[in-house]
Amino acid sequence: MQFKYGATARFMLRQSVKLVWTTTQQKWTTSFVLAGLALATVCMPGFGIAVFGTAFAGWWFAVVVMTVFFGLVGNRVGVGREKATLLRQTQIEPRQD
Repeated sequence: MQFKYGATARFMLRQSVKLVWTTTQQKWTTSFVLAGLALATVCMPGFGIAVFGTAFAGWWFAVVVMTVFFGLVGNRVGVGREKATLLRQTQIEPRQD
């Protein structure tokens, strides 16, 4: 019996896109989480593991905290943009007679 990994991979990709890239809020949150993770990973010292035994755990705690913080900031930006869009849509434009 052969497993169809390609079909499973496409299904998982569709589900993850639906989960993290559907609404404006999801797009901003996901973008900020990825940016925070990238920034924290770049700022992590390269030789931290070789120099100190606990440096790995300590720096990855900082990476997790930064990622969560950036995710919360992105979520707030996304909520604000969605709210602004809804307000623009609900405003009644003045008549031009």
